[in-house]
Amino acid sequence: MSNKKNKELQNESESEEEQNSASDHDSDVDSDGNYVGDKELQADFEGRNPEDCDFHGIKQLLRQLFLKSDVDLGGLAQIIISQNYVGSVVKQCLDDVMEDDDEDDGSDGVFGITTVINITKRKDENCIKQIRNLLTTLADENADEKTKALVKKILTNDSESVGFVINERILNIPAAISVPLFSSLQSEVEKAVKKNMPYTFQYLVWISKTYNTGDESSEVLFANQEEKPLVEEALASFDVDVTDQAELSQWDYEGGSMTPCRKVLIFEGKKFNHLIRLMKQEVESA
Repeated sequence: MSNKKNKELQNESESEEEQNSASDHDSDVDSDGNYVGDKELQADFEGRNPEDCDFHGIKQLLRQLFLKSDVDLGGLAQIIISQNYVGSVVKQCLDDVMEDDDEDDGSDGVFGITTVINITKRKDENCIKQIRNLLTTLADENADEKTKALVKKILTNDSESVGFVINERILNIPAAISVPLFSSLQSEVEKAVKKNMPYTFQYLVWISKTYNTGDESSEVLFANQEEKPLVEEALASFDVDVTDQAELSQWDYEGGSMTPCRKVLIFEGKKFNHLIRLMKQEVESA
């Protein structure tokens, strides 16, 4: 399958950094194999249509978002692949020789996923049932009465479609890559709507990964920085503390610590293009 979009991201490395010892390199990689050091690395990435070989990589990224929630991540990954005309996975650019190597099918090279799923039309599929139940439970436990009522309304009224937005990538992939990914998603959704496919949404649900520094006066930190300006556009939102689900409940932050949370955001579906513009502006102003 040919690549439909490409975003190149390059970070320069100092020559002496390239000659670090193996022990230094190991100290910059966490138990999941993610780079967590402070050196700048150089890599090129591109967006592609999700394919069967991306199943395990997509599933792993979904685990970052849902943690230990009761959601069939394999089933959700299969849905994402089945609707590959909407959404993209982020893969590392490889030279022609490596791409032609039959021993490398790309299954371990998914660095991000951006898509939207109609959780109204697909409400009878098991993993979507679980997501809908999860949203209801999280709202009941964390939201105010007005937001609880809104969540109940949008999940029980089958005449109005709800889109569930997924914007997930591994740590250290720059926010700039979100701009071409969402531009492509916007175009793909518009094309699908013109073909009378079920991608016209009255509401959008978005779960953002955030971090609490423990200081009530400080602003919320977003794992995906481009999502920060979206909060003010939400019809409703609520926060969920996921400390008990995360393997690393606290990260060091400027001498303090960060506790992982989730911010559930609900938008009017007609604001989708506006939300994409806001994310682009956030990235360009950074």
